[in-house]
Amino acid sequence: NEQKIIWSLHNIMREDPCRRFAYGITIENTNLRLWLSNRAFLAVTEPIDFLSDFDDVISLFYSFGSVTDVGLGWDPTIERISIRDKIYYTFSLHHKDQLMKFTTTRPITTYSADYMVGRGTRVYEAR
Repeated sequence: NEQKIIWSLHNIMREDPCRRFAYGITIENTNLRLWLSNRAFLAVTEPIDFLSDFDDVISLFYSFGSVTDVGLGWDPTIERISIRDKIYYTFSLHHKDQLMKFTTTRPITTYSADYMVGRGTRVYEAR
């Protein structure tokens, strides 16, 4: 089960350039664990017995329900768009007090994003 969550978090971070980090939750028997993956590390909590520590579990899910998209790991400077069933990304950058937007036309290289820990560098051709 732990290998599955690690692989799932790895896939989220590898496949989606809109993510800065990702959370995961595993439940085994009565134990619940929270996982956090970003480009620097993978962290996991000590197990919580969700049958006896239900106040902690309620607080956890309440917190997730009230956090913003940015707080859930979404990068507000990247927007995924679909044109004719093909996925592109629009990057918003500030330069000298001016907002500039660039839309990808094709990926040049994304192999650095394959690693769970590292910069996750992607290079796109954009307009």
